Amino acid sequence: MVYPELEEKLQHARCLLEGATSENIIGLCKQYLALLAEYRSRLYKLQGTSGIQQQSGSVSSGEDNSETRKVVRAAIENTTQERNRTETLLLSFTTVSAYEAVDTFNKLKYLGHVDWELRASGVKFSEGTARDILTIQEAVDIAGRLRREVHVAAQAFEEVSNSVTP
Repeated sequence: MVYPELEEKLQHARCLLEGATSENIIGLCKQYLALLAEYRSRLYKLQGTSGIQQQSGSVSSGEDNSETRKVVRAAIENTTQERNRTETLLLSFTTVSAYEAVDTFNKLKYLGHVDWELRASGVKFSEGTARDILTIQEAVDIAGRLRREVHVAAQAFEEVSNSVTP
């Protein structure tokens, strides 16, 4: 472990994110991303020889120093991958276009319909009346919520599947 206290915070934040609800997942993503950024920043500062020597106490040989650098580099790469994964997840909930909202509605058979379409006046299913139309903002908000709910349900299913397998 390079920074044990911060790594514990990261692990805790990741566990919270894995157990998130559709209501708190955006906030938990943001908290996790902030911790990842802090950790990554510290790792980059540590890449210099003097930082590595400070962290590892007394470096007895160049070989130990080289091994420590490899560990730091691997930690940076893992942190970068985790940040990218979490940013992508967060963006999938928060940057939904009207076209993506329609696609989400159709894939999830929202309100029992697979024929949602984008119109100049908003989003509605093909046989819907004027009362059935959603504003684009409503559709985007609903699609973001639906995406969060699907993600949370998939996480819960994966957790149950992993605990049931013999």
